Amino acid sequence: AEVGGLVVRLPLEVEIYRSREKTSIGKDLMSLIEDDDNSSDSSSLLSADESKLAGKSPDLSFSVVGAQTLLWYKKAQQLIEEKIATIAALANEDGEINPRMLEPKAENLLKLYLDNQESWQEVCLIADMDEVSGTAQTFALNRPMAFNLSESLARLVLFGAFSSMNDSAVAVSEMNNLMKFVRAFEKSCAVYVGGPDKQDQKAVMIHGIADLEGATEIGKGTGLYKGGIKAATQGVLDGLYAPLDFRFFVGCHEYSDGDLDVAIFQEKYQPIACARPLALKQCIQLPKPLWHEVLELCGGELREISRLELMKRGDIQIDE
Repeated sequence: AEVGGLVVRLPLEVEIYRSREKTSIGKDLMSLIEDDDNSSDSSSLLSADESKLAGKSPDLSFSVVGAQTLLWYKKAQQLIEEKIATIAALANEDGEINPRMLEPKAENLLKLYLDNQESWQEVCLIADMDEVSGTAQTFALNRPMAFNLSESLARLVLFGAFSSMNDSAVAVSEMNNLMKFVRAFEKSCAVYVGGPDKQDQKAVMIHGIADLEGATEIGKGTGLYKGGIKAATQGVLDGLYAPLDFRFFVGCHEYSDGDLDVAIFQEKYQPIACARPLALKQCIQLPKPLWHEVLELCGGELREISRLELMKRGDIQIDE
């Protein structure tokens, strides 16, 4: 992983399969796959409905990578569904589960499941990384908050959460900047939830304009910049820039002690080299979610994983 690159959250099925030699649940999955290989032809994993779905995608049906991915993915999916159903059956009338009733394996799987849901299909830009200290900062590119601007949201972006809730918190000297910002971005403003950390602080603006006053490149040669909100505001008002040339991130993912590297090692995230236009792409009415677009561009197994995840959804057309 490197500054200017992406880390993409992997599905739980992939996390379990890739950690098959590291975790107990991964070893359980391999036992299921081996038992199936010993008891019947591997094609038995495909039900009639699954075969029909696979038939929608010639590449998935006939490529070796696609066939192999389909087999272990479906087994992982089956394992997860069975284990979660067993855990859910322990819930009381209020839907609560006593953790003491869970075996260690079940408790670990539940933790993995909940952790995966919290960052489901996130595509995150690495904006800062220090290998010596082990710190890193990323922003989720595909968690839009708003695409137009109210005054309260403008306060949040410019000054942080306390100011957005307190009319008297903005100094008189800053009111002019606030009003100009609202005029510039009121009708079109891309604000994203960058992550769960630092959500009370002012937003970080990411863009691709090298000569914007006050901006700094996040990493040498990336062509990606942060900062320069005052110049961006004036530039939009003067017609030099479009409002959607800029992305504002409220919050981020903060890592310490090498935790991002650990998450990658644990197969939670896939590091991906990122083309500049992809990092700057706004998530507005995309024909296909950004997560799927990124994985399909990677090709190989990641492309097949994307197609399998698409099969779970009824709101997106799978390309023939």
